[in-house]
Amino acid sequence: MEPGYLTASTREMRFAHFQFDPENDRLGEGPLSEVYRAVDTNLNRTVALKILRAHAEIDPQADRRFRREAIHASNLDHPNIATIYEYGQDQGTSFIAMEFLQGRTLDKVIKDQTLGYEECLRIALQVTDALAQVHRHNLIHRDLKPGNILLQDDGSTKLLDFGIARARDEATITQHGMLVGTVLYMSPEQVRGEDLDFRSDIFSLGAVLYHVMTGALPFPGESFPEVCMAILEGSPRLPSKVRSGFPPALQDMLLRCLRTNPDERFQEAVAAHGALLSIADKLTGTRTHAQARLKGRILLPPLGCGTGDDVCQRVAGGIRKDLAGELARNKGVQVALIEDAVPPDDARFDCIVRGRLDVQGHTGRLGMSVELYDAGSSRNAKPLQVIEDVCQHTDDDEWTLQADLVRSAMRALRRALTQASARPIAALQGRNVGEALKHATLALDVMQKATTKHLLMAITNLRHARELDRYCALAYAGMGEALVRKYLYWDGDSTFLDEARDYCGRALTLDSGCARAHTSLGFANHVSGHSADAQREYRLAIQVDNGEWFAHRLLGALLAREGNFKNASPLLLRAIGLKPEHIASYDHLYNVLQRLDRYEEALEVAEKGIAAAHKHLGKVPDDQNARLHMATLQARMGLQDDARAQIEAARARAPKDGYTAFHCATAFALMGEVDEALDALTRAQARGYYVKSELLRNPDFDVLRGMPAFEDLAQ
Repeated sequence: MEPGYLTASTREMRFAHFQFDPENDRLGEGPLSEVYRAVDTNLNRTVALKILRAHAEIDPQADRRFRREAIHASNLDHPNIATIYEYGQDQGTSFIAMEFLQGRTLDKVIKDQTLGYEECLRIALQVTDALAQVHRHNLIHRDLKPGNILLQDDGSTKLLDFGIARARDEATITQHGMLVGTVLYMSPEQVRGEDLDFRSDIFSLGAVLYHVMTGALPFPGESFPEVCMAILEGSPRLPSKVRSGFPPALQDMLLRCLRTNPDERFQEAVAAHGALLSIADKLTGTRTHAQARLKGRILLPPLGCGTGDDVCQRVAGGIRKDLAGELARNKGVQVALIEDAVPPDDARFDCIVRGRLDVQGHTGRLGMSVELYDAGSSRNAKPLQVIEDVCQHTDDDEWTLQADLVRSAMRALRRALTQASARPIAALQGRNVGEALKHATLALDVMQKATTKHLLMAITNLRHARELDRYCALAYAGMGEALVRKYLYWDGDSTFLDEARDYCGRALTLDSGCARAHTSLGFANHVSGHSADAQREYRLAIQVDNGEWFAHRLLGALLAREGNFKNASPLLLRAIGLKPEHIASYDHLYNVLQRLDRYEEALEVAEKGIAAAHKHLGKVPDDQNARLHMATLQARMGLQDDARAQIEAARARAPKDGYTAFHCATAFALMGEVDEALDALTRAQARGYYVKSELLRNPDFDVLRGMPAFEDLAQ
């Protein structure tokens, strides 16, 4: 590189207002340019500096393409497209300063490993979303390839290199009939040197995704002419013939992208992105979770009036009827109008709502207060909750005034009624706080041993904790977690998740600082496919209590599943530090470090995990979670005899347990023992373990995909 100069004291080069080491800071190079990691000395920030090669300056088309890349890319504001900061020249040499990105291009990633279907789908969604933005700006990329897609350590992708992109209606710099782009991923019309439109990018997109998802090229060849002929013939192997268990809907989408006739493809990237979104919904099995709802039997006595004013009496009677109607609209709520302020002794109810309406002076302003009593209160006890001045309105029209009051009262009632039965009464006697916490804490520890037997033992302890103290938030949070596990152990019955959310809401009403309640709520969202909601709850748990180890572990595992390995790593490391006997954290961290190319650290973590498991099992031999995740780590490291020994020990302790059978299947699959893995999965499903979501998404089972027995289990 001729322009620029070396500083006197170092080997660093100054070029324009950038400084870098031309040997150690080189990031890559192409036929026309070189890319360096550099420091922008004006703004003191690190950038990727792309410099046009000196010999390319004599080619005016090269410089025009370089400048055009800067112009096109700088107009594309999208999280999955690299940001251009600056275009300029120094000593006659052109440069582009762009966002410095850390990660690896997809061509290097897929060369080293086969990505799981879930990660492939996530990458595909980001790439198509970025390409849709390109097409919205009337641009054609024309050089889509894995080498132009960067996979960052946090799981996000960046579309790079707009060097040969052009506007759809722009006169091409490249002469008609000239081949431009990377031939392995070219469309037939691009191979023929014809004018291109968005559909050419769609073909290239299909070719790239085919390679990423199968690990094989759609149009292989040993020479340039062979590849061109294969593209023109347009007969790629079915992805399901290349990689077993390829999802049919995903295969149909790729093959549509790779149609020889452009009219039969998606016409632009937004349509391809929409198709992938639909596929993602089906593969991940996401569904909208139920919102917290009112339920129970509510008694509604007449509303009191602060004066004997006819207007107040009339409005109070109307409000009472309207409130009863609004409350009754909630499924699961029964409303009974009673004529006395105090219900009869034999009345059955969950809550009493008493209200009072006051006319303030001669202004026509009405204020309303509400008192709530629960079924455990004495008929003449103090109210469980008082809501004063929750709604005040002034209006000349009596009907409008009444409607406004009902609307405001319902807002307050909805909040209050969901909390009322959980709100502690200060004078309540008979609470045994210490013993309740002891049983709840014990239940959480027992639950981590993971078998169905342990789950039932934990539920018994949690119920006892609630009997000792009906306002023990940790007991309700623990029941939330227990019900999520019941969802997993009892055939994926979604009613358990609805109950889990109700328990978590009760816990947070009792104690807004109950970190484990946020964790359990996140767990419910996690297993039902609501990733954003799950992450929010896990982070809230950690914010409330940085020692909440289970939130660290679950959030780390979720981020890892989403490809955000960079942020998953410290969370899992923290989980291990907080609870070193929980071996699943080591297993997750091992996989994360492998993906970050930190192989020596990964091996060290696996060895520490196995040692921790041996130590813990010496004290707690019935901890199936520890035993089975140790077997998984041993299987990953090729210690097959050791893994099999732990599998046999686990089976001996819980021969009929679904959780045990499922995790035995995972270890067998990692060891390549497909028959035993399929047999264990069949046993797990027969015993109620909800295997479907894991079979669709877990890359540990890739060796089984395509086998009829496996596909039957996944349906």
